[in-house]
Amino acid sequence: MDSPSAPRSSEGRRASRSRSGCWTCRTKKVKCDEGRPQCRRCLRLKLLCDYTPRRKAFQIGRQIVQSQRRCPAADTAGTDTAPQTSPTRDWFQSLLRQDEARSISTFRMPVPATSTSSVALTASDHEAIRYFRTTFAKLHHTKNPDYSLYSIMFKVAEVNPVVMHMVLAVGGREMEFQRNLQSGQALLGRGAGSPLWHYSHALKLMAEVIGNESSNRFNFDSIYTALYLMLFYEQKYGDDQCAGLVHHLNGAAQILKQQYSDQMSLFPPVARAHQPWVLSSHAHGLAPNHHLSLYAARLLMWMVSFDTSAASYGLDSQLHATLYELLSTTTVDGPAGHSSQPLEKFEQLHHYSSPLYRIVWGEGYPQTELLDDVKNRNVFFLEGACVQLRFMVAQLAKFEDGRTEAATRWASDIELSIENTRNKFCDLIEVAAGLSASTDNSHRLVANLRRVVPLFYAVLIYFRRVRSGLSQSRTPQQVDSFRHIMNLAFQAHKYDGEKAMVRIAWPLFMVALETNDHLHREWVLSRFRGIRQFGLNFERAYQFLVPVVDLQSKLGERVDVRGISPSRDFGLFVL
Repeated sequence: MDSPSAPRSSEGRRASRSRSGCWTCRTKKVKCDEGRPQCRRCLRLKLLCDYTPRRKAFQIGRQIVQSQRRCPAADTAGTDTAPQTSPTRDWFQSLLRQDEARSISTFRMPVPATSTSSVALTASDHEAIRYFRTTFAKLHHTKNPDYSLYSIMFKVAEVNPVVMHMVLAVGGREMEFQRNLQSGQALLGRGAGSPLWHYSHALKLMAEVIGNESSNRFNFDSIYTALYLMLFYEQKYGDDQCAGLVHHLNGAAQILKQQYSDQMSLFPPVARAHQPWVLSSHAHGLAPNHHLSLYAARLLMWMVSFDTSAASYGLDSQLHATLYELLSTTTVDGPAGHSSQPLEKFEQLHHYSSPLYRIVWGEGYPQTELLDDVKNRNVFFLEGACVQLRFMVAQLAKFEDGRTEAATRWASDIELSIENTRNKFCDLIEVAAGLSASTDNSHRLVANLRRVVPLFYAVLIYFRRVRSGLSQSRTPQQVDSFRHIMNLAFQAHKYDGEKAMVRIAWPLFMVALETNDHLHREWVLSRFRGIRQFGLNFERAYQFLVPVVDLQSKLGERVDVRGISPSRDFGLFVL
């Protein structure tokens, strides 16, 4: 006897039309095998397979009308309940003020399905979800998208409306941006159901959650998943002053500091009987925020990279300092009361989150993925070290006089940290130097070496630029760094095209500013021209580089880019 969840057998053309297939297939008017909990088509295409009973037409119409009335462009009253300390409130209300003068266009929306997070989904929403889980995930991470952090984010989105709105905002915005660029249009959809509408709705829901719930009731995983996606949205498509990015970074810092008081540890004591939970929902009746879940720890590592990138462009936020302060007073064994080097503390966070993928999928995690994680573990530790080194150099750049005693001492610490990192990961750096263009990216470690090792060389270039200024001639170490970055970039471009350039945009940016090789400058400029399709920040970076590269070519020397105001013509950007 067949299982009730087994797919229906085919009866050819004489078979009666299915009335119990999933709404995802029925909306597209394609055959559904009615497999549960997911039909084969949705499983194959990585779509949200929805069997939720559909509401009546008059209910859907009423919801659309109510949604348009509640849209931030037409209603700002809902944000008044959020307290002044809400980390998202300021930017949310500034977004509302921008939209107040714009009307919401009326359009017909297909009858939507409803996800388990209670978010109504249209056919275009399903397309955005599929894009997020496949193309987007592959573009921004080398791991198999079925088992990457983005896959876990979607698990959270399925039960949390704020995160689901952000998935739809990020996925939909990327598709919209690329389509508009290809068609030569610059229009941005603002109606109900558009990516901007989803983003605004997520901000409103986030403000309500933070304003109405006490700190010990926060779902840390869902809030930080939403904040990570908001940071991503703001970095790539935000305002030309990067105000939204800084607001969200400070908001993340405030929540983190509020969540973990002196009585709470980021890490669970080793003596505790239970293992660290992979997600807060796995706390099994214990306080879900008593310590970081493995997933939250990995998210924080990714979010700190936004803070580091912002600091490199002179934007100050509190996330990195707050997390470092908490890490300096806690260890995996509990409070320690002493601090150590930033690289050591953040590596501890990385070690703590290492079992994430293996535990979250349990026995269903393929052996090939497990082995792949082991092979790539050290290269991700190198990436984490590069993020911290870049932040340290950004802090050095804040000294008005680089010759003061404090600046000299900090520069010495950076030099020592760079040398220690080189020695610790010398095998990876040497292997990357020996890679040839004939070695393809079939092994993920190769793709990761071509992505991560350029970050290390970019830090060296950045440090010498900050420490020595423009008056000093290029050192052999700098010239060697240019060569290594360009060599790995050529190889990466050969196999992954412009998508690979998105991952090493900052190292290429540093080469364009520092090298005196005309061919290298032109090649980098052409790469930035190509990656404009992947984000407004890349478009702004390209518009910034064009006059700078041209001026340096004419003068035959480097120019002080701090004297060129990015906000004057093309806006600030963060890479």
